[in-house]
Amino acid sequence: MTTPITSGISRVVGEVLGDHYYSHRVIEARCYESGLRGEPPEGNCSNKINQWITREAAERPAEIATIVGLLIEEYMDGEGERHPEGRAKIFKILADHSLSYHRGGMIHGAATSIPTRSLDDLLRQRALPEIEKEFERALESVEKDPPAAITAACAILESFCRVYLQQAGIATTGDQTAKGLWRLVSDHIGFAPSPETDEGMKRIYSGFFSIVEGVSLLRNHDSSAHGRDHRPYVVLPRHARLAVHSAHTLVLFGLESWSAKPSPLAS
Repeated sequence: MTTPITSGISRVVGEVLGDHYYSHRVIEARCYESGLRGEPPEGNCSNKINQWITREAAERPAEIATIVGLLIEEYMDGEGERHPEGRAKIFKILADHSLSYHRGGMIHGAATSIPTRSLDDLLRQRALPEIEKEFERALESVEKDPPAAITAACAILESFCRVYLQQAGIATTGDQTAKGLWRLVSDHIGFAPSPETDEGMKRIYSGFFSIVEGVSLLRNHDSSAHGRDHRPYVVLPRHARLAVHSAHTLVLFGLESWSAKPSPLAS
């Protein structure tokens, strides 16, 4: 069984928690409380966490997402709120692997994570039947894990943007959010409303930005609520289904528009 917690995730978690706690005694106590077993690895605080997670991920791949969720819970839900840069690093590395953290030590998407490299290849090839299957996988998790379905849908949307921009040779050094990437794609592919755009299509194109931002925010809504007294937003299956279908519409229309462009993109 492949572990959902990669070496990249364990490294970032190690760096953030190691820098924050900076105490072998505290770190070892937190690791044991979270379910990590055996003798603590040698090395500095960050390496200790990284190696411990990596070791357990190899031995217990089915349990490691739960363990890591519990390990980062105290930091993500409380102490880390005073350190937004560290929390942002963890949110980003999880999102890069089609996962998301939610209050209470929950990591969603571990059972339905998308193989990003193969998805990127499918998007480059514009292999519609296979891409449809990725959306079907997201829909399959709507009832049993709505946040995971939203995470998967957002990951496909973001992957489309990244692949298109890479193929077009467009730098993405600025805003790396889904909305920022979509804005670059829109400007290049022709989704940005102009005076010549039909009024009906202009309204639809304008709505694209709201959909991209909405799906992205919904993915992180209940995990980024501030303060322990803030009641988390409950993502229901109907919300997840709406997000998946919305992302599906945008990605498929984007791929069709990509194919219809008169001048080829950079290879």
